[in-house]
Amino acid sequence: MRRKFMKLLTCVGTVGAMTVAMAVPALADTTDKETFDWSDKAAANVTTYANIRKGSDISTERVGKLPAGAVVTVVGEENGWVQVSSGEIEGYIREDLLVSGEEAQQLFESVHGDGEITGAQPLDAVVETAAISNQTTSVSQADLDLMAAIIECEAGGESYEGKVGVGAVIMNRIRSSKFPNTLSEVIYQKGQFTPAASGKLASVLSRGASQACYDAARDVFAGANTIGDRLFFHAGGGRGLTIGNQTFY
Repeated sequence: MRRKFMKLLTCVGTVGAMTVAMAVPALADTTDKETFDWSDKAAANVTTYANIRKGSDISTERVGKLPAGAVVTVVGEENGWVQVSSGEIEGYIREDLLVSGEEAQQLFESVHGDGEITGAQPLDAVVETAAISNQTTSVSQADLDLMAAIIECEAGGESYEGKVGVGAVIMNRIRSSKFPNTLSEVIYQKGQFTPAASGKLASVLSRGASQACYDAARDVFAGANTIGDRLFFHAGGGRGLTIGNQTFY
């Protein structure tokens, strides 16, 4: 993936990580499929949406989101992050969440068909995807409370991506034949989640999890996943996918 973006940046002109893209037109102004230039574009290769962050670091604040298949203009690249612009939204997206050029065009068409070419959205916008519409209606308040609580217990101090990662591990286990097939059974399975046995989970459930954990829980039930098909995680680094202070494997 890194090689693809470096090649793409050679075509559009490599810029420094701190360069501000002042001349990039909004995608909404360029929706003619016959003349649209995909050479400097990237699309979100995700289930729901990719976060756009202020800087090239997972700890920086979110400034927007890019729905699945939606398109941004590539401006630069730094340390595994791609600097992007879409309308008034400018920031960085993790390189592994994007595809570029012809792959971006194919992904957009597979998700949106002949629809208008769409770009980034503000954080408060509703992301309308099949994953969301098909899954959120079946989630009970009790399950939402439980998911938000275990996310707070395991990743309350982590980034949004880390919070979603914990929830995604739980959803992956529910779908796996190696684990129980309900949310409560997975979370309370003996020897798996320490907060469930220590009483910490019960404490968070009694007072209610934070809004950030509820937001992550809702997105997880809607299909958000930052860790792929991984089934385990632990604190600290090691082999696997490290997000913040946790490694998923």
